[in-house]
Parts: sequence; structure tokens; C-alpha cells
Amino acid sequence: MKKNVYLLFFIAVFCWGCNIINPKEPVPTFLHIEPFQYSNPDSSFTGSSSHSIPAAKVFINNSAVGVFDLPCTVPLILSKDEEIFIIPAVTNQGLKSYVIAYPFYELDSVAVKHAPGQTFSFTPKTRYLHSLTRSSFRQMINFEEGNLFRTTGGDTGVQLITNPELKIEGKYSGYIYVDQNHRNSESVSTNYFELPTSDCWLELEYKCSVPFQIGFRAEDANNNSYEAYSVGFYPKSETNKVYVNVSNFTNANTQYSRFYLKIRVSLDDDDGKYTEGYVVLDNFKVIYK
Repeated sequence: MKKNVYLLFFIAVFCWGCNIINPKEPVPTFLHIEPFQYSNPDSSFTGSSSHSIPAAKVFINNSAVGVFDLPCTVPLILSKDEEIFIIPAVTNQGLKSYVIAYPFYELDSVAVKHAPGQTFSFTPKTRYLHSLTRSSFRQMINFEEGNLFRTTGGDTGVQLITNPELKIEGKYSGYIYVDQNHRNSESVSTNYFELPTSDCWLELEYKCSVPFQIGFRAEDANNNSYEAYSVGFYPKSETNKVYVNVSNFTNANTQYSRFYLKIRVSLDDDDGKYTEGYVVLDNFKVIYK
């Protein structure tokens, strides 16, 4: 009898210990998130409605759940009903490995019930921040107002095109063509933005059959200048919307007051891989508050 008591005691302690080592895992509530619905009610000053929001950052209150490609189904560990915040995320410089919450798009939220094992669906909405004003769009080039680029190097420059098979949006797009007789192109914008006082981003759209680079030219009041190319893009036959963080360049060059966009295309790059090709550009926007 005493042996049986000891045996039962041992089994109880062993099972209790197992529960400590392998506690019962909570059952998540699932939230299925569709791609963002985008609207542009202030297009009179925000310009094109083009956008690319491939991912979302998900938060429960102030606690990050993670970054997810859209659409997605997110497991949520809840102990009560919670409000879930969904923040639009873009690829910085078009790099899929560099996803970042875009500071100029509105987040959305949804109330989710604590219902372990159940799945709820939600389609978030976004737009430019309500706090952005006309003056927040510091530099815009959509080629509808003409060609705001001048050639500074090489043997060809930016032209206007209306070809419906090539242009991106509106009546005109910018176009650069290089071949064996016109191997290099370097251009700078004729309009500029001033030194940002906050986070600064460039938006643009492109498609191309040869690589190209985007950079900036900085000038001060005495026309002293510094320029550098910040990002490059490889051929892409379909129109691609990209977002580029400009702050690294401007923060490193605060002695300058004016900043111009630069575009470079060269067949002398990439070890002669390309013998001719084109770049189509549209909807440049430099934004900061």
C-alpha cells in the first residue's frame, strides 16, 4: 500500500513537471488582411494616385506582431478583445529585403474579438496623411508641364514621349534612349527642393530595358555643389513604383540649401552587357513636412 502511494506521488510530480517544461500553448485568433485599398482625394496637389504597398506592419496596441506580405493571415495571441493597427509598408529603393513603414501613408485599425481558433477578415484603407498639405510636396515632375530636365553630360538626354505603348501615365512621360552612337546620358532637374527639416522621401515610377541611376545635386547660395548617385535600378518591362529615402543624402549635406534630381544611364557600365535600350520615367515626388 505504501509503495502504491509513493508511486502515485511520483507520477503526479512527474506530470506536473512536464506541464512546467511544456506548458499548454495558447490558441491564436487569426486575422486575414487583404491588400490596402488606396484613395487619393487630394490629387489636385498630391498628384498621381500610383502606389505600391506590398506589405504591412501589424501591431497590437504598442506591441509589434511582425511584418507581413499582403495578403496574409496573421496569428494573434489575445487575452481579450483588442484593436489591431495595420501600417502600410513599402520597399525602400525597390529592395524586397528592405521593407519599411511609409511615414506618409495613413495607418488603419480594426477591433478583433478574442476568439481562439477563429479567423476574421479585414481590408485596410490608406491615403496620404491628412496632415500633408500642398507645401509638403516639395518637388514634383510628371512631364505634363514640360520637360524639367536638362542634359549635363553624355550625348543624349531626357525627351518627352506620347507613345501609348511606352508612356506611363497622363499625356507625357520622360524617355531616355541609348545606343552605340549615344552611349551615355546624364541629366539634372531644372526645379529643386530645399534642405529638408524632417524625414524626406522620393517617389517615382519607371520601366526600362537598361539599368539607370537616380541621384542628387546639392548647391549652396554661392553655387558650390556636390553630387552623388544614391540608387540604381535594373531592367523591368512593367511599370514599377519605388520609394527612396532621401534623408541620408540631405542629412550628410546640410551646408547646401538646394537639391536637384539627377538621372544617369550608361552603356559603359555592366561590362558591355547592354548595347542599346531605354528608360521611361514619370511621377517624381519629393515629400517632407
